Amino acid sequence: MKRKTGKVYIYSFVVSILLFTFFSCEKISKPDSPIIARVGRSVLTLDDLNKSIPSEYSSRITREQRINYVKQWIDTELLYQEALRQKIDKEIDIRMRLEKMKKDLLGAEMISRNSFGTNKQKFSEEAISSYYEQHKESFIRESDVVKYIEIIVDNVKTGWKVRNMITQNNFLELAAQFSTIPVQDPNTAPYIPLNSLPTEISSVIFGIRINGTTSPIKLPDGVHIVRVLDKQNAGDTCLVVEIKDEIVSALSTQSQKKDIENLLADLRQKTDFEFHFELITQGDDKQNDSVDSSENIKDSTITD
Repeated sequence: MKRKTGKVYIYSFVVSILLFTFFSCEKISKPDSPIIARVGRSVLTLDDLNKSIPSEYSSRITREQRINYVKQWIDTELLYQEALRQKIDKEIDIRMRLEKMKKDLLGAEMISRNSFGTNKQKFSEEAISSYYEQHKESFIRESDVVKYIEIIVDNVKTGWKVRNMITQNNFLELAAQFSTIPVQDPNTAPYIPLNSLPTEISSVIFGIRINGTTSPIKLPDGVHIVRVLDKQNAGDTCLVVEIKDEIVSALSTQSQKKDIENLLADLRQKTDFEFHFELITQGDDKQNDSVDSSENIKDSTITD
């Protein structure tokens, strides 16, 4: 249930290339924006390039990535225009594939515009808790985990000075005064797998009691003083706070699937279509025999 990142950018990038491929050669008149690339009569302007990058990524895209995009646009145009010269687009098989690509793209856009489960919907704590209780058996912790906050200082001398000042109640205060990096909010500190921590910390931290503090631990980035907030063992059921993001992702997927099913159900009700089950003869004959060819599929929901 780990969420994948970067899909939105990749989708937008591919769509941009498709749009440029099919429409860029129409730019015959002189554009207002500076031309940064040309292949035959097809041009790519600076505005085209900027519009192809989603606004949320525009500040992160490097000059080299923009240059590589333009190089790819040029290569695509060279191949596209040569395909037109050879009239490959007139071949029946290619025309059918292009039509399928068009339908797939527009169908995906319909889903995108009519489903709100991902990144748009917030779920109540009750919904998260309910999902957790229903799927508890699948949330088994694979490794020991620890939740902690830490103070990082420049040298061992300062580390021991701070460590000797620490009490049960002043850790955050001392962190604000001495730590070279901001201390994590204890309320939002994540659970970290023990085996993902540096050996110098992992060999010490799990032996510290909850709310206990380690001695200064020297690492390449500085001297760490760790306050243990909680520990959980491998093989136990995960706490809901550990997997909240995974649960939200699963609920988002469920919500999106429901939105799609509702959209399709609505379209089936108002669109004239038919499906002749009895004409499908290949595959599992027993399954085909069990299907009533007179079934009114407008009252059914087709899901994955």
